[in-house]
Amino acid sequence: MSELAEQLAREFSDKEYAHAYMEEHANMALAAQIKTLRENLDMTQTELAELAKMKQERISALENVEYNAWTVKTLRKLAKAFDVHLKVSFVPFSKGILDVVNLSREQLSIPAREDDLAKF
Repeated sequence: MSELAEQLAREFSDKEYAHAYMEEHANMALAAQIKTLRENLDMTQTELAELAKMKQERISALENVEYNAWTVKTLRKLAKAFDVHLKVSFVPFSKGILDVVNLSREQLSIPAREDDLAKF
């Protein structure tokens, strides 16, 4: 296990800290993934906004790592615009720690439906 993973496992003995840390990580990861997926498709924020039936300013807010008012409805609109599946699930903190440790642009990048299914 990595040093970061071991450190987080120790620090997560504090319930409030664990929840706050993972909430911040989730906000950052979602914002980063939206931007990564948009850039991978060579899309502007305006183009994504049109596909998702939102305003460009909304996309800009969603790509901000400080954003924290996520709704499943908004995420579903983005999933449809990106032509990907949205998965929302509860996971143990150990999985969350691994998500932190393994976060990378490659992890955030996913193929669109047609590309994915062609390889399936």
